[in-house]
Amino acid sequence: MVNNVIDHSEATELLIKLTVDYLDIQILVIDDGIGIFRKIKNDLGLENSRHAILELAKGKYTSDPENHTGEGIFFTSRIFDYFNISSHKLSYSGMGNRDGFLYEYLDDLDGTGVSMKIKKGSQTNLTNIFKEYADPDKDPSFHKTIIPVRLMEHEGESLISRSQAKRLITRFDRFIEVILDFEGVKQIGQAFADQIFRVFHNLHPDVRLTIINTTEDVANMIKRVQSNR
Repeated sequence: MVNNVIDHSEATELLIKLTVDYLDIQILVIDDGIGIFRKIKNDLGLENSRHAILELAKGKYTSDPENHTGEGIFFTSRIFDYFNISSHKLSYSGMGNRDGFLYEYLDDLDGTGVSMKIKKGSQTNLTNIFKEYADPDKDPSFHKTIIPVRLMEHEGESLISRSQAKRLITRFDRFIEVILDFEGVKQIGQAFADQIFRVFHNLHPDVRLTIINTTEDVANMIKRVQSNR
């Protein structure tokens, strides 16, 4: 997290705070730089800073591939019991190895703040975390990711268009398996589903698309477009 500040943030000041009590260890890393979501938005030419959170959730994104793998935030967020990144009016949080979520702050936070908390008696095993996202049949590198599709929804936005689907599937071809978690998504449109589960699948048959936590409507729409492969 500190290296991210040094290499990416354009910050002039960095604050590191460590708090240890009877139960927990908490680490704060705060800078006064450009802000992580705005940085990703600018580097990728995204329409909105909110879309940067989706790229963080996928993993394997870095603006400096010669010096970074893009795996740091992905794995750190799963190792700690609680993990949060806040910048300007956006925040991305995760609880342990569960998927993150997006919400907006009322106050505008300049720069980036990262908060990490873990219990002193944590039983988290680093090797198991890395193995979960590796392909056991190939080399043990980062091959699997899990995407909370609800990050695509904002202020009642419905997932209906091909352009939304194209934004979601960006960089999916860098993985062997992509797990799409539809928890909280009530329905999707035909064009959205077709772009992912027919068009993308036909172009990248080696990428496994796994779906979890679908409603009946979402599952039926996916089955409908898959039948047209």
